[in-house]
Parts: sequence; C-alpha cells; structure tokens
Amino acid sequence: MGMVWKDRKGVSPVIGVILMVAITVILAAVIASFVFGMGSKVKSAPQMQFMLQDDPQSINGAGPLFDAMATGSDVVQCGELRITVKDLSNGNTWTLNWNGTGYYGVKNNVAIYTNNLGNVIKPGTTITFYQNTTGVNSGDALEVIVLHIPTGTIIYDGRVVVY
Repeated sequence: MGMVWKDRKGVSPVIGVILMVAITVILAAVIASFVFGMGSKVKSAPQMQFMLQDDPQSINGAGPLFDAMATGSDVVQCGELRITVKDLSNGNTWTLNWNGTGYYGVKNNVAIYTNNLGNVIKPGTTITFYQNTTGVNSGDALEVIVLHIPTGTIIYDGRVVVY
C-alpha cells in the first residue's frame, strides 16, 4: 500500500513569506538604483574664467574693443556658451550667440563680434571682440557675462574699460 498525501501543502507558508520579502527587497534596490542613477547624469557647469584686457589698438569707430583670454581647467564647446556685453556707460547690451565660427550680436545697428574660433574654447584661447561701427566709445566700461547654456549657469562676469 502506498502513502496517501492528503491535507499536505506543497509549499510552506514560511517559504512563501521569505520569497515575498526577497522580491520586495530586490524591487526596492532596482528602483533606488534607477532613481539615484538619474541624478549622476546632471551636467555641471564648466570651470572657466577669462582675463579681460583692452585691445592695444585704439578705438576709432570700427575695430577691436578688448581681448578675453580663457583660463581655468575645462574645455568648452563654443555652442554651449552665450556671451553678453553690456556698455555700462550708455546702457546698450549685446547678446552674442555662436554662429558656427564666432560669436555675433547686434544692438541699434552696432554689431559686436569675435574673431573666428575653432569649435572649442580651452585654457589659453584668446578671443578678440570687435565692433563694426561706432557704438562703444573710448573710456567706456564694459561688463562681460558668459552663460553656460546647458546648465543655465553664469560661469563668468567681469569688467573691462576700453580705449
């Protein structure tokens, strides 16, 4: 005669509870790694400063205004930066956007633009700012603001007096 397995359960309730707890812990770990992993993808603003100085040529309408030499430790794609030049003497403000070769902006028919650059600005890069006609005058104080577009962070704000 064989044994009869009546009223016996195949899985113990204790094992069922252990399996449920294990599944919950694994799901919590997967969700936590996904949530915390997303935070590491946030881009930080680059470490970049500029040394501003009056261009050696004197202002006579069109021509060079000032030079900005990049310092710091990071290399930045030119298309990631927007440069604002404010003439503190008369209130004019130029927003210079990257056009593929340099930065360019117009206010009241006066263009301020830079020399041709590569695709990146790295430590030691010198950017010369020009105007196409008289807009900035000798003795004007200019504020230069550099915005890192992907992070929305101002990475530089400095002043120079041009002659």
